[in-house]
Amino acid sequence: MWKMAKEARDLFKAQAARHGELASKLEAQREGLRKEREDVANRARELDSRASELEEDKKNADERTRQLGKRELAIRKREADADLGFEKKRDEMLSAYDDVIDERREALDAREGELREREDEVEAKARALSGKERQAQWDQDDIEEERSDLAARLEQLVSARHEEYEHQAAALRSQLKQARADRDKHATELARREDADRRSGQRSTEALIKELDASQAESDRLRGALAERPDASAAQRLDDLAREQQSWHAERLELTRQLSELKRRAAYADNDMGEREAHRDRIVSLVSQQELLHKANEELRTEVNELIADRGSQSPFPACIEMDQDSELQREGLTDRVDSLKELVAYVREDMASADDPLFYSEADVRSFIGGLAMGRLTLLQGISGTGKTSLPIAFARAVGTEASVIEVQAGWRDPQDLVGHYNTFEKRFHEKEFLKALYRAGTPRWRDSIQIVLLDEMNLSYPEQYFSDMLSALELRPDRQHLRLMTHAVASAPKRFKDGSRLPIPENVWFVGTANHDETTMNFADKTYDRAHVMEFPHRPDAFDAEPPGARHPVSADAFRQAVETAGKTHAAKAERLRSYIEENLRDRLARDFDIGWGPRLERQMLRYVPVVIAAGGTVSEAGDHLLAMRLLRKLKDRHNNRPEHLGKLKDTIEESWFDKKQQPTKSIRLLDKELARSGRDPDGEA
Repeated sequence: MWKMAKEARDLFKAQAARHGELASKLEAQREGLRKEREDVANRARELDSRASELEEDKKNADERTRQLGKRELAIRKREADADLGFEKKRDEMLSAYDDVIDERREALDAREGELREREDEVEAKARALSGKERQAQWDQDDIEEERSDLAARLEQLVSARHEEYEHQAAALRSQLKQARADRDKHATELARREDADRRSGQRSTEALIKELDASQAESDRLRGALAERPDASAAQRLDDLAREQQSWHAERLELTRQLSELKRRAAYADNDMGEREAHRDRIVSLVSQQELLHKANEELRTEVNELIADRGSQSPFPACIEMDQDSELQREGLTDRVDSLKELVAYVREDMASADDPLFYSEADVRSFIGGLAMGRLTLLQGISGTGKTSLPIAFARAVGTEASVIEVQAGWRDPQDLVGHYNTFEKRFHEKEFLKALYRAGTPRWRDSIQIVLLDEMNLSYPEQYFSDMLSALELRPDRQHLRLMTHAVASAPKRFKDGSRLPIPENVWFVGTANHDETTMNFADKTYDRAHVMEFPHRPDAFDAEPPGARHPVSADAFRQAVETAGKTHAAKAERLRSYIEENLRDRLARDFDIGWGPRLERQMLRYVPVVIAAGGTVSEAGDHLLAMRLLRKLKDRHNNRPEHLGKLKDTIEESWFDKKQQPTKSIRLLDKELARSGRDPDGEA
């Protein structure tokens, strides 16, 4: 119990230190934001002052313009009364006045343009400041969430250790009870034997037998004499002798039994002596074998020392070092830009449909997949077997000019080392798994600007929250802090891309895609995994269509893809905000009250990334909103036993009546609610 409490305290201290570090950085960011806000306010006051001056200049210019107009009228009046010889001079003067007026107006327009540019700059900085404040608030929410996760894990650890100690205590109590019963039994047997020895006067068995035989002879003699003298005293004596004979006979039986026991022990001793002689011969043989083994061991130790010395000059990561020495991987790769996300969707569909083994996916599915890449680094593809879950990421990687790294998840995985690999201290070598090799390959010059897909096939054969835990935590951090710690200490001959000789940065151009079947051999994903991922379901395969093979191109640039995502976010931010406002105003209270479903800033961030990309790829805000509503919120209603039909019906009515796009209804969400209504015994149309 003390060890468990110490481990819990150490875990809590480490997490508290991490939270303290995050809080310090957050406070520093807030201080920087406050200073930037003050600078923006000072610039705004300065611009207001300059705007006032410009307004005053404008008023003065208008006054001068009016005065010039009056002077122009006076001049024209005088010239009307003058002779025709002054007409040319009048025109020159009017032209001069017009030039002055035009110059003043141009100067005024220039000042107004400068003021507008300054106002736009202030507005842009204000928006950036607001974004940083929202990011700081989101970071604070993430800290609180990690703190709650820590408390839950601590409680689970304490409960598990308590249960383990209870089982050990029960087992020890059972062993103690059995030992006490054996002790009482042996004590009773020992007392019985001591009593028998005491009654026999501590005499040997042979002496007791001789005495018993003599007594028997004496008894026979006395019985004969008594037969000759049958008086009362002789009869009484005969009775006494008979009783003594019975007692001696009982003692004789007991002594006979003890003699048999002693003979049995003597036989055991003889057998034990024979076994000891056999053991002695075996020991002599083993000593000879030991000498031979000692010589072989010395030779083996010499060979191992030579191997260890040879290993000491090599890197523990031979596969990564080999990539560093591969000239093809060290040469910069050529990549293509992304002209538009809509064209990228069309190119990917045509490439997959025109392959040797054609694959057909709807535009909506390809748009959703690309939107998921923009939303986060983890995508989950669910559905029955044969619907194309595994084929989609592989075909997409081929279409964008790369090759997906396929990792086949095993049912026995319980630790991140099962996914990444482990270090063997005897061999002084890290056994690099394919997952680690894929991450390192993605960061080489040849591939670091291309879109890399790491596919975890049948991801839920084991619990991702266990073997994928390090990745789930790392992907929540800033890109510059995302790394995997592979060694507890730095190694001298570490690969080039390692930091501090022990950590591998996770490349920003890598996206992780997991496929999941749902049957008796698989595990369910935890909400922690679902909330961090983009989820897609494949109920069936879409219809085939005619496609022309697209032209050859270089791999799609990951940086260009991210820039296209940022452009879409700026262009369609208002539509994404419209969806966020709709869910907040129409569904938050009902989902929380009737189904205990809520969400935090993470969903809002994902929404602001996913919706603009789907729209830029040719979709609509209704299509994107329907997918997020069904997969991120209503998914939590599936197969729940406490769903009340009247609550499901009211939720369905609310969505149908209040949906913001009357031309395109949320079909995925309505279909999901209809299934739950049918499962609860109520007709989706309202009939019980």
